[in-house]
Amino acid sequence: MILKNARNGKIKLIGSDVLKFEINKTPNPIRKFKLLSLLRYYGKFVVSDERVRIRAMELSKFGFGSFDAFHIACAEMEKVDVMLTTDDKILKLFMKNLKSIKISIKNPIQWIQEYVINES
Repeated sequence: MILKNARNGKIKLIGSDVLKFEINKTPNPIRKFKLLSLLRYYGKFVVSDERVRIRAMELSKFGFGSFDAFHIACAEMEKVDVMLTTDDKILKLFMKNLKSIKISIKNPIQWIQEYVINES
């Protein structure tokens, strides 16, 4: 549903150089190919800069791993409406630090349920 809505322009997916880097580290070549093929759905890619690096360092103090902190920092710099993740650790840390994080972070299933309700 997310990819369908991105393809028809109803939503805009935003990636980052950090996402590309992380995908390229995937050891399984089939999984890596599948992940790289999804990048065509992304309308924009954020390039990390010094501000992103500094913000990622701040976010890591809340317990986020380095890649996770960079993903969140990139999403904040781009002022996304929501960052989607299936990582329960990220979701728990987000809920614990709501006031310190400048974007919303949700599980894709939760977001789809809300999105469908809002579209109705």
